[in-house]
Amino acid sequence: MVFRDDERKGSPRKGSVSIAGAGKVAGGEYHTVKISGSGRVEGDLVAEELRISGAGKVEGTTKAREVVISGAGRFEGPVEAETFQCSGACKVEAGLQAKEARIAGTFKVEGNVKAHYFRSGGVLKVEGDLEAEVVSLAGIVTVTGLLSADRVEMKLEGTSYVREIGGEVIEVRRTRHRGLLEELGIPFFRRQGSLQAVSIEGDKIYLEGTEAKLVRGKAVTIGPGCRIERVEYEESLDVDPDAQVGEEVRG
Repeated sequence: MVFRDDERKGSPRKGSVSIAGAGKVAGGEYHTVKISGSGRVEGDLVAEELRISGAGKVEGTTKAREVVISGAGRFEGPVEAETFQCSGACKVEAGLQAKEARIAGTFKVEGNVKAHYFRSGGVLKVEGDLEAEVVSLAGIVTVTGLLSADRVEMKLEGTSYVREIGGEVIEVRRTRHRGLLEELGIPFFRRQGSLQAVSIEGDKIYLEGTEAKLVRGKAVTIGPGCRIERVEYEESLDVDPDAQVGEEVRG
């Protein structure tokens, strides 16, 4: 069922639409679009707000000031937003641009992601490049292209893969938390998180649980659980006893 709050005559405010149950709405310009059941937008969408708490799909381009997904969202075209939030499951099939993106569920992007601030705490897969000024990632991450940011922070859970990482400050750490059995004093062997990469390059680099062919930076720390084929550094290199480095080159 579709409920409309049509634009009033003489008012600059665009109409709003709400889909509860199952329904569809034509693409166009709206103030607010809410989908709390199963709904779709047929065509391009321009809106101040798009909120999906059920299952929603946009079949064209999406341009919105704010996108909030707490259910399941699918975007068949590119998405542009000032703020993009997902705490459910979401798929973007043609790239995402946002000033701020916060992900807490399962998020897949086919294409590139560009943002000022990007944070993910669930399962993230980017089939392309991820570029932002600040990137904070936790959980399981896959980036098939380049992850580039002034500051990159990763907290590893499970197995993650990023083909290339570039930034000024790069920190990759294993998540340190204890489960219920460990809290009760019962030994429990938890598999620690890991990162696989082809190359990592930055000014200041700290790595844990990372396997890479090349690490290049000014000040480099290779922490526990790392296996690096070649490290190139300018100022300093610290290697943990629980790490393996094949070749060390100072240049």
